[in-house]
This record gives sequence, C-alpha cells and structure tokens, in this order.
Amino acid sequence: MTNRLWELLTLHWRNEITNEEKAELEQLLLEHPDAWLKSGLMDQLSFSRKPLMDEEAVAAWADKVSLEIEEMENSPAILEQVPGKRRPLRITLFALLSLVIATCLFFIYRQWDGVQDGYKLATTDAGMKTRIRLADGSTVWLNAGSTLKYPAKFDKQTREVFLSGEGYFDVQKHASKPFIIHTEKMDIRVLGTSFNVRSYKDEGFEETALISGAVEVLVKEANKARRVLLQPNQKLVVSDLKHINTKKEQTTIIGQSGNMIIERKALSAIGSMDSGQVVETAWVRNRFLFENETLELISRRLERWYGIKIIIQDPQLSTLRFTGRADNLSLEKLLTILQEIQPFNYSIEDDTVIIK
Repeated sequence: MTNRLWELLTLHWRNEITNEEKAELEQLLLEHPDAWLKSGLMDQLSFSRKPLMDEEAVAAWADKVSLEIEEMENSPAILEQVPGKRRPLRITLFALLSLVIATCLFFIYRQWDGVQDGYKLATTDAGMKTRIRLADGSTVWLNAGSTLKYPAKFDKQTREVFLSGEGYFDVQKHASKPFIIHTEKMDIRVLGTSFNVRSYKDEGFEETALISGAVEVLVKEANKARRVLLQPNQKLVVSDLKHINTKKEQTTIIGQSGNMIIERKALSAIGSMDSGQVVETAWVRNRFLFENETLELISRRLERWYGIKIIIQDPQLSTLRFTGRADNLSLEKLLTILQEIQPFNYSIEDDTVIIK
C-alpha cells in the first residue's frame, strides 16, 4: 500500500481531510482494497508499541473480509440488480471498506495516539508524514521517523511539547501562554509564528529555521544555557564539531562549548522558480533537496524518506558531498542522480541498499 494512502487515512481519521483529498482517498481504496486489507494493515501495526489485537487474528479477519468483498463483486445476483451499472456496487464496496478502516484505525490509533499522564504521543514511521492539530489550534507537520509528545489540553501557563525528529510548526498566537518545543539540545520559545525544527539523534546536529514571527532559542550547553533570538529567514544550528558543514555561507558563530558549536545562518532559498520557498521546509511539500550534504547524511534521510536501510561499505564515500533536488522520484532514479554528481556503485538487496 502506498505511503500516500496512509497519509490520507491519517488526515481522514483526524477529520482534517479536504474534499479533494477525500476524492483521492476513495479512488485509492477502490483501486487497492486487497493491499489495504491483507498487507497494509499488518505493516501499520508497528504504530502500536503494545498491539491491542493479536496479529494472527487480524490477518485472518482481514482475509475473511477481503474474500467476502471479492465474492460480492463477482456475484451474479448483485450484477443483476444493477444491470449495466457498476457505480452502486463501488459505493457499497467503499462503504464496507470505510467501516473496515474505521475499525482498524480504532485499534491502531488507540495506542499510537493514546493519552498518558495528560500527554498524547504521535509517531511517524519511515516513509510517512502526518499532520497534527493541537488543542490550541496550532498545526504540526511531523516528518518521517519522528515523535511528538504533546498535551491533550493546554491548561497550564505555557504550551509545551517534546520533539524527536523533525516538525514544521504553525503556532497560534496566545500572548499569555508561550509555546515551547523541547528537543535534546534546545528549548524553542514562541508566541505565534511558523518555523521548522530538526532534531534527529542520528544526524549530529539540531536546527531551528524561522519562517515568520520571532523565536527565542535556549541552547543547553554543558554548564550554562545560552539564549539566542532569531529573525525571519534565519536558522540556529547546534552541531557536533565533526558534523560542521564546510560550505561557505552567511554564518555567524555564536559560541562553542566542548565539542559543540552554535551558529546563526541565513535560510537557503530553493531558487528563482520557487520564490519564497526554502530548503529547510521543502519536505513539507514532498520535495527532497540536499545542499552540500554528505552521503552519510543523505543516506539517513533516504532511509526515513523511503523506509529502507542503507549501508555504506567504503568510509571514504560517506564524506562525499552533494547538492541537488529530486521531486517524486523512485529510489533507484534518485540514486542514479547522485551517481552523476559523484561516482559510486550500489546494489539493492531486498529492502537494503549497499553503497560501495
């Protein structure tokens, strides 16, 4: 089942789907009922840290429903009721599939998006993104391989959430209740603004990219906390020294503590054809951009983007740097583009890419 189908199902379940997305969802469900019932459900049970249904029971139940729908579609009795017309049957099948989806998502999301100690937990697997609407009306786009912990209600003096991974935040203004995002190395404090936060543990750096408004970032250094104010079209990057980007760009080094360096940089414009768009938020629009990034870092992003494993056998290849753009391409096509920028060989074995 396609990642797009799961994105639409998530929006449907959260009641945030548009009319155009509803039409797209209906078409995908009608085209791929078996994929949803037989394989998609089992794949997505990984959302549940403690599965609420026995997997064998789910598989047996899904096969049974799928067989019944197939028999309905091929039944002469049904076809005789609507001679020459298939639309009523399609509506019936979609209604049945909607009931199946509602039941499945009830079991899946009860644990995935359950309330514990007043907090909800949203997690996206590799190859997936989701949109979350918070209790105050703020919206968060959560990138692949990310987790957001947020309160069911904002009933305290501050609105606080906890992020691991990457999220694009559009925060509603509330002067008396600051909005605070906690990551491993930063606390980002805002009142109402749009910005992107990136904090993957396997990347060696964190960044806050401000699109509009203003934010105050509290960087957690070894023996103190450093406060940094950002203006629109600026980002703050907190990096391990070994992950410093050597690209020459507009950079202000704010401080250095141990093996960590703090920099303020300008956002990276995509180009004249995408006026107003920046590299830091391209992922929200399903654009895969990389600007002077090492193959090691790109590999981590590809793992999350495509839901595969990448092994780089030659350590020297990990340091190769790439700049480019790939929108809606297959993994193999994207790897071919990378090969044209810097030469390397690769092979694909099952769900693993081996670069050598």
